[in-house]
Amino acid sequence: MSSAPRLFVVAVILIVVSKAYPCAWVNGYFYEVTQLRGKVVGARLGPLQYSRRLRQSFIRKKAKLSLYEYRWPIQAGDLIPLVKSTKTDDRGRFDFGTLSPGHYTLTIDDAERGSSDRFDVEITSMSSDTKSVTVDISPSFPDCKGGHEFVVK
Repeated sequence: MSSAPRLFVVAVILIVVSKAYPCAWVNGYFYEVTQLRGKVVGARLGPLQYSRRLRQSFIRKKAKLSLYEYRWPIQAGDLIPLVKSTKTDDRGRFDFGTLSPGHYTLTIDDAERGSSDRFDVEITSMSSDTKSVTVDISPSFPDCKGGHEFVVK
């Protein structure tokens, strides 16, 4: 194949292929918990971010957590009802108190460190109670590692 047809094929592929996000999180995957309280952690550490213990040693003070009714798909102009919101304390801890069973979207915004994240959660009555959750809002690398974790205890 001469260089002109190869160049044409490469150009067509580049035009047709849309931008890919390797860490696009699955819609409709819910973290099941009986209550929503715990702590928010995380940091931007470059290559050191692969160390879970290190990045989760950074607490996120005064991060704003908002809990919304789950809606998918979201249409332009949709108003998603806010259920509750809270902020983390000086130890990175939060507690939403009593919540009705159902599906929710939890958003975390930390204006101080300029980061945010989103998780879908389901409040349910399981056989074992959720003691706490650790929400890691560290950004993830293109291989989907190094952050964005919701750990249930």
